[in-house]
Formats: sequence, structure tokens, C-alpha cells
Amino acid sequence: MDMILYLAAFLLVLWSQIKVQSAYSRYRQISTIRHYTGAETARKILDNQGLYDVRVEIAQGGMLSDHYDPKARVVRLSPDIYSKDSIASVAVAAHECGHAIQHAENYGFIALRNSILPAAMVSSQLSWIVLLLGLFFSSSGLFYTGIIMLGCVALFQLVTLPVELDASRRALRLVTEEGMIVAEERNDAKAMLSAAAFTYVASLISSILQILRLLLIFNRRQD
Repeated sequence: MDMILYLAAFLLVLWSQIKVQSAYSRYRQISTIRHYTGAETARKILDNQGLYDVRVEIAQGGMLSDHYDPKARVVRLSPDIYSKDSIASVAVAAHECGHAIQHAENYGFIALRNSILPAAMVSSQLSWIVLLLGLFFSSSGLFYTGIIMLGCVALFQLVTLPVELDASRRALRLVTEEGMIVAEERNDAKAMLSAAAFTYVASLISSILQILRLLLIFNRRQD
């Protein structure tokens, strides 16, 4: 049973990555009718929301390294997203602007996510070490400490999910209302955003499956 849970978690994450890469590969090749680039999309959305002080820059990472930096107040877009006028560029740029708008509005789940972030970062780095030590020494204390740490990571993923879904919802509404895409392109933009959002769902489910798998392994060893 624990092997089935492991494979299910692995395949779910793999499928989500394939799904988003496939969507990106498809929609990066389809130019929008209005020909807005990602950079132009981001700048127009931010300005229309009164966020003139939020900059739009090219991200230094690779493909789909797009993100919003709340400390620097910068929307960073990967080179293709920044410069191309594709469905993917408009959708992803608008999504990152959605995060900037959330930050400006003090969106509730962001504050909650930020409060969990330090514990989640420590837990993600140390949980497996603690778990393996617990399994090796058959120590209930160490093992369940590791499980709690993994639970903290899963809680962070759970709180992140509404943040990402809300940013995508805002993105789809904004690019439609502000005329960066036309009605016929809305479903394509939605498909791109949905594929990206699914990676967060898959990560959460995968974490839960891993916790269940580890509990099964430990309980079997205790019997």
C-alpha cells in the first residue's frame, strides 16, 4: 500500500508538470489578436490599478521563472513571457499582477501564508532528516516530529492554493475587461492559468499522500 501511495504522489506531480509544460508550449506559440506582450500587459494592469510604483522587469531565471516580489515591489517575468505577445505571455503576466494587487489590498490569505512561511521553510529543509532518523532508530518522538514538520509544509501549500487561484481569477477578469484579449481567446487563457494552478493542487495532494505513506511504514515497523 505504501508503494502505491508513493507512486500516486510521484505520478501526480509528474503529470502536473507535464500538463503545465504542455499548456505553455502550446499557448506560447499562439499570438493574441491585440498583440499585447507580457510586459505591456503587466504595465497596463498595474497602472489601471494605480500601482505605478510596481516595476516590471525581466526575471533572471529560466522558463516560467515569473513571480511577484512583494519586498522589492517588482513583477518579474521570464524573457519569453516579457517580450512575446502570446496567450501564455498575457495570462502569466496578468497572474503575477494579480499577486501585486493582492499585496496592495492586504489580501487575507497572503498574511496567513507569510505567517506560516518561516516554519514551512525550516520544515521543508529538515523534515526528511528527522523522519529518517525516526525510522532508523524506531523513535516515535523523532518520527512524529518529522510528520508534524511535513504537515506544516502541507498547511503552507493549502494556504497558498487560494492565493494562487484568486490571482488567476483576477488575471482572467482583468485581461478580458481591459481588452488585452478578445472573447474568443478567453478559454485559451483560462486553460493556461488552470494548468499552472493544477501544479499547486498536485503538490498539496502529493504531500498528503507522502504523510499517509510514512505513517503506514512506521506503524508496520512498530507492529
